[in-house]
Amino acid sequence: MACIQPRERFFAMSSRTDKIEPERKPGSAGRFDKAFPVFLEGERGVASGIGRNITDGGMFVETREPFPLGTRVKVTFSSPNGGAEMTLEGEVRYQCYINFSRPDSTRAGMRGIGLRFVSPRQGNKPPRSGSVH
Repeated sequence: MACIQPRERFFAMSSRTDKIEPERKPGSAGRFDKAFPVFLEGERGVASGIGRNITDGGMFVETREPFPLGTRVKVTFSSPNGGAEMTLEGEVRYQCYINFSRPDSTRAGMRGIGLRFVSPRQGNKPPRSGSVH
């Protein structure tokens, strides 16, 4: 597995079979370990992906079109029946390419990015006046 990360943070794989529960910060909701479709939008365009391991601080997204390190992207989550949508903003913290073998011994690979959720950047829009309902 090859990962590109800023500074000295490394992503390592482990062959451990026992689960170690990470320590949770006070007020933290933990990890939502589920796969779900997401759409990514950044300066380079739009891409689709599969979101995984979402926490209150970030998430991992499998995508064929990884965005460069440091890029800000909008992540849109939508319900399967086309109902409600939610969009968060994230910064690309690392990129991964994972090689693996399938049960039939053929080789395959997957790309992905790690996102850290950030506050949305305020555009050049003037502040709204009046009340919000």
